[in-house]
Amino acid sequence: MIRRLILLLLFALPLTAVAQIDEAIEQWVEEHGSDANVSELTDLLIQLNDNPVNLNDTTAVSSLPFLSPFQVRALQNYIMLYGQLMSVAELHLVPGFDSLTVALVTPLVKAEPYEKQSFPGMAEMFRRGRHTLATGLGGTIERAKGYDNGKYEGDNLRGLLCYRFNYDNHVALQLSADKDPTETWGKDNFYGYSLTLDNIGRLERLVVGRFDVQFGQGVAIWTGFDPFSLMGNSPVRYAGGVKAASPFYEEGWQEGVATTVRLGRKVSVSAFGSRVDEEWLGGGHVGFRHGNLILGVTASASVLDDSVRLRNYVYNQDYFRGDRAGALGVDALWQWGRLLLFGEMATDAEGHPAGIGGLKFSLGNDNSIGLAVRHYDSRYHNLHTAAYSIGSRTANEQGVSLDGRFRLPLGLATLISADLHRFPKMKYGCYAPSTGSKWQMQLGRAVGHRGETWVRYTLRHQQRNVPGTSGAVIENTLRQQLQGQYRFTSGPWRLTTRVILSWFNTEESGNQQGWAASQEVRYSHGRWQTAVQAAWHDINGYYARIYLSESYIQYAFSMPVLQGRGLRASAVLRYDLTRWINLSFKYALVFRPGEDYIGSDNAATPGSVRQTWHLQLRCKF
Repeated sequence: MIRRLILLLLFALPLTAVAQIDEAIEQWVEEHGSDANVSELTDLLIQLNDNPVNLNDTTAVSSLPFLSPFQVRALQNYIMLYGQLMSVAELHLVPGFDSLTVALVTPLVKAEPYEKQSFPGMAEMFRRGRHTLATGLGGTIERAKGYDNGKYEGDNLRGLLCYRFNYDNHVALQLSADKDPTETWGKDNFYGYSLTLDNIGRLERLVVGRFDVQFGQGVAIWTGFDPFSLMGNSPVRYAGGVKAASPFYEEGWQEGVATTVRLGRKVSVSAFGSRVDEEWLGGGHVGFRHGNLILGVTASASVLDDSVRLRNYVYNQDYFRGDRAGALGVDALWQWGRLLLFGEMATDAEGHPAGIGGLKFSLGNDNSIGLAVRHYDSRYHNLHTAAYSIGSRTANEQGVSLDGRFRLPLGLATLISADLHRFPKMKYGCYAPSTGSKWQMQLGRAVGHRGETWVRYTLRHQQRNVPGTSGAVIENTLRQQLQGQYRFTSGPWRLTTRVILSWFNTEESGNQQGWAASQEVRYSHGRWQTAVQAAWHDINGYYARIYLSESYIQYAFSMPVLQGRGLRASAVLRYDLTRWINLSFKYALVFRPGEDYIGSDNAATPGSVRQTWHLQLRCKF
């Protein structure tokens, strides 16, 4: 009875996430300069939104993003003690779950009675499994220069096809085909495939086909999407081990066999072997778990058919050359009460070190602080690594980061993040040792029961070569952004207003600035889901550019970069034809008044308007 009364109170509480997923993706794209890699995460989120994980299936919950291994273990223990969850809101009662985590996973989960079923025969498994088929077509209406001058061989259409089969979180089959613009149909197109077996006896996971491997903190090996940390949270990573690669991400994946086997309750062993683009990659991981301690040892080795030979530039003296590379790393996660310690140390085949370590301390009531320190030797050579860093490589970087999340009086919530770093050797764009820093602060609060607002300030200090000069003529640059957002939700409607100001200041080469204002309206009711957004902007330079998230459809994620003066508008429409079939359409328009071309080089399209579209059909049966 007491449990039911507590649940009634929890249902009355507004579930407002302090940090939104699309805003975190926006920050990641801005820092990395590309949105290609994010498609893996957006694909996963849409899959889970369409097929939520049952929290009472204690093996399936480990696949959820945003959950640490300790939170998964706490949920499993809670179910063992108190029985299956009666609602998703009951997550608030599970030790180690704060309101932010609950808000992030709520759209991805459900709480229904669950009973484990015996493994059926092939025919019965295929009949009872879930099938998903998606096909899409899209492109740019205006014709780019490259099609007329013969630089582009194919047409400007993008076509895709993806089939997925899932059975009770035990078997997953994925087949995909993707034709990009400029490619010829049937020639140089991208094809993906994977078969995954999960939790069958001692077999924890087996992937045949295209896969990713993610262990520790990403220092020894990490392929696929390298995750961001939400602002205000320590950059600790919870590795996914071996898993199937995203169907349409065309870089970084491996192809071959990868598996994880449990040797008792405390030890697991992983092994993988791959052959991609004239490279052999092999390795393994041994994991040990005892209570709230997780230890791991990772080894990887790469053998190339041909040696890497680079032209010698000033900035690349320490870059990898040769035909063999490898790494050996040790990682650890330990939770003691409210304190979480994490870290990984690794060395490459030549003995050059790299490592990261830190802590996260929960102060209760959604308050926490985090600290992390990293040191990556300039000669650390690892072809498959993606540890947390400010630079583009897990090498030639030292830094310390501090993060915090605090609840303040008057319902205010603040997020802070600071990172101080240095590059001991020269790097691309800066022909001398350099330093930098990044500071972020966000202040937000709920406005009534239907609205939420926040203001965020970001300051990024970097050093670079003065443009147009030769040699090590270095200047300091300062990039600042001030963003404000208000979001109002009422029934099927959601309105989001954003204003962004951007400044880029330098010592020698001139200043740039710009602004953008956007309004988005979303409506969801019955079979219809729509989103319309318009963004006005005036930005007078590339370094003051603004990244702006907008609604997308599965397998067609993109994040526009706003430059110049004009308008960016988009509309997304989804209609559920039946319970099992839905049709999605996205249209986007860029208007740059007074421009003769939009874009550059062969990708430039004539005129002041560029239009793109994408149509996608998804069937579930």
